Amino acid sequence: MYRAVIFDFDGTIIDTEQHLYEVINTHLIEANASPVTLDFYRANIGGRALALHQHLIDVFGEQKVREIYKAHHSHAGQLPLRPGIQTLMEQLHARHIPMAIATSSARADIEPLVEELGIQPYISVIKGREDVSDVKPDPELYLSAVQALNFSPTYCLAIEDSVNGATAAATAGLDVIVNTNPMTEVSDFSQITLLDKDIHLSKIIERYFQGGLK
Repeated sequence: MYRAVIFDFDGTIIDTEQHLYEVINTHLIEANASPVTLDFYRANIGGRALALHQHLIDVFGEQKVREIYKAHHSHAGQLPLRPGIQTLMEQLHARHIPMAIATSSARADIEPLVEELGIQPYISVIKGREDVSDVKPDPELYLSAVQALNFSPTYCLAIEDSVNGATAAATAGLDVIVNTNPMTEVSDFSQITLLDKDIHLSKIIERYFQGGLK
């Protein structure tokens, strides 16, 4: 049985990906610039998004880009939790299963959202880009979260939505469940060994937390 669960944040706990895509394109259109395509945006999901970030800097400059991301984060806490997240966290908490978040976003941006969403009581560890030398698909974020939880990776389950995130978790030695969203449902996960994919989160406890020790 798994001893801990590590969640990705963006696109996994709330659908920030669709929201950010819409915020970015709203600002681009207002600036009479071409909106970014879905394919280009999708290629930047789950990691540092350097190509997207550089494109926005080229169009707007660094100060305006900071304002765009600030606007995104100021509204993201009002987004609904993705289906099943609240129930799963409640079930894990009732079983004394510790939970962490490993995100390629800045921890300073995610911590207020965790509080605003009301899931702070369930999350014992948050690791973000400030805590590592490289983000997903590099495994360091997951290894850092596992170390903070004081478990071996083989006893930790990762829940992800993107190829970059699933790659990071699998490379770190965790089993991975991927629940895609509209931005990542077209992604190719065939090169990654997954424990499960697009499972209703209400099934996780029944399937993976009722047996003996893993």
